[in-house]
Amino acid sequence: MNRFYELETQMWTAAKSGSRENFSALVSTDAVMVCGGYRCSGAEYAELVKDFGISAFEIKNFEVTAENDGLASVHYIVKTYADSPENADLAGIFHVASVWKNTGGKWQLVFNMDSRILE
Repeated sequence: MNRFYELETQMWTAAKSGSRENFSALVSTDAVMVCGGYRCSGAEYAELVKDFGISAFEIKNFEVTAENDGLASVHYIVKTYADSPENADLAGIFHVASVWKNTGGKWQLVFNMDSRILE
């Protein structure tokens, strides 16, 4: 399996479980996160993860759009599910674009943006 697919899966799993620590291990504190029209840093988003509220996710159509030794960009579609009515706005199908940066042999997310796919 592609290492960036695995990293994205780990990031979504951390968000799903509400694990700020696991999410922060993958996402740079100064990452640019643009999700649902809202822009924040990786550190700010890690705080939101504690109450993220998705119950499941599915990643498909995963592609690495560019890669070298220091940077990689990826694109995929994610379908998210939310069981509770207060988190219903988190459920849906989204295009996701991410950029990963290799610093000292460790890959961290430095940019993430999503766009809801209207059905």
